[in-house]
Amino acid sequence: MADLLRLLLRVAEKAANVARLCRQDAHLFQLLVQEKTGEDKNKKFVQDFKTLADVVIQEMIRHDFPEMSDFIHGEESNKFENGLGESVAVTVCSTEEETAKLLATVLDGDQAAAALLAGAIHQDPATIEATIDGLTVPLKPSELGIWIDPIDATSQYIEGREEALEEGRLFPSGLHCALVLIGVYLRSTGEPVMGVINQPFHNKDPGGSRIPTRGKPHDSKSILR
Repeated sequence: MADLLRLLLRVAEKAANVARLCRQDAHLFQLLVQEKTGEDKNKKFVQDFKTLADVVIQEMIRHDFPEMSDFIHGEESNKFENGLGESVAVTVCSTEEETAKLLATVLDGDQAAAALLAGAIHQDPATIEATIDGLTVPLKPSELGIWIDPIDATSQYIEGREEALEEGRLFPSGLHCALVLIGVYLRSTGEPVMGVINQPFHNKDPGGSRIPTRGKPHDSKSILR
């Protein structure tokens, strides 16, 4: 069970990497900001792309837990239309190249954006540091399911407004409010048993942008008695 918790932390950080990539890379960020300034077709595409960010994270987590894939659920459908009116089912393929090719069909042929996303999706979770401080939960993965909210506070994520934060004060809006939420529940009852929260934009990097190289993984909490 400790291995499952460690993998949850690592995959949450992978998801945070995807969220940061969509905000910091010029190709992807331009697609996001066109929702306000572009023509109608571009506006529709940006809405699709925002959904794609959620779906990519959701499908990536399903890919990283193959033995639990039938019991991994989230808020988004993995099917939507690209700018050509084609319906595409987004999945994580067996290789990075195949995933990039699939994503390019969703991104209207933007090969650079597709390659960047595919690279983040196929990062080996074992390369990500995760510490669980001896925490254990007396359950088997075969007893559990996963529920995902890939990017909570999506409106704040898309707007990307950076607030001047002060220690000890609550700030209910801004880019720092975007969170990756992964919950674990008992298959038999639906009762939640633990979860991981990753805050991808918890601080600013030395260059002044709120795009850190690593998210802030809040403590995983078991609520089993």
